[in-house]
Amino acid sequence: MNKILVVHAFAKAEQEIKKTGVKNPSLTQKATELSDYLGQKGDTVLGEKSLRIYRNEALKLSNEDEDISIKQIPVIEGLCNYLGYDNYQDFTKKMTSKSAETKPSSTKKVVKIAPVVKVVTVAVAIGILSLLLYNYTHRQRWMIWQEDHYVEVDFDAKKYGVNQLKLYKEDRISSFKKVEVTCDTTFFNDDGSPRFWYGKNKNKELELFTNLGLHPETGKTLKPITGYMIEKYVCVD
Repeated sequence: MNKILVVHAFAKAEQEIKKTGVKNPSLTQKATELSDYLGQKGDTVLGEKSLRIYRNEALKLSNEDEDISIKQIPVIEGLCNYLGYDNYQDFTKKMTSKSAETKPSSTKKVVKIAPVVKVVTVAVAIGILSLLLYNYTHRQRWMIWQEDHYVEVDFDAKKYGVNQLKLYKEDRISSFKKVEVTCDTTFFNDDGSPRFWYGKNKNKELELFTNLGLHPETGKTLKPITGYMIEKYVCVD
């Protein structure tokens, strides 16, 4: 169902861009429209290039049973919201219903039993989709940022919110932490390589971490500490 979600999102993006006066929006423009929406919605960060890759993968699949993989749950939820759905479950339920309603009947006999067949088909489809969604969210391991480190948790979108849940990464759990430093802290290894990476939080306050990566709250790429940043923000008279 992810491939249908992506294709429909690009179709809506095209219509939205045309409303601004652009007659033939390019693929990049449509992907940028979706990327901007996801960015404005919250902490979801996904570039237009990644969205174009998802679309191309979706269009290559001709088998109905095949689907593309979108690991970022906030991206899935964000695209559903962009299309006007409450969440992924709402999207799959309504898309399944539309598909069942538009299926053509070939004989009078089929027409007579169509209502019963439709109910059974939709019920089975919803059950299968629910099971697939459950398996998708629970076969993965998840983690959330807790004050100064990541902790592993069960998937619970209501408790944590989809923007908090991250795919589990062992190196994030074991070696990625936020630290407090002073002017006496050893900031560099013997070979001159940095021991800390920095980034600013939502309040524009500088924070240091023990490994490279993305800032847990803003999603922005952390930078290696430099002598200039130490003098300006740490060793302040």
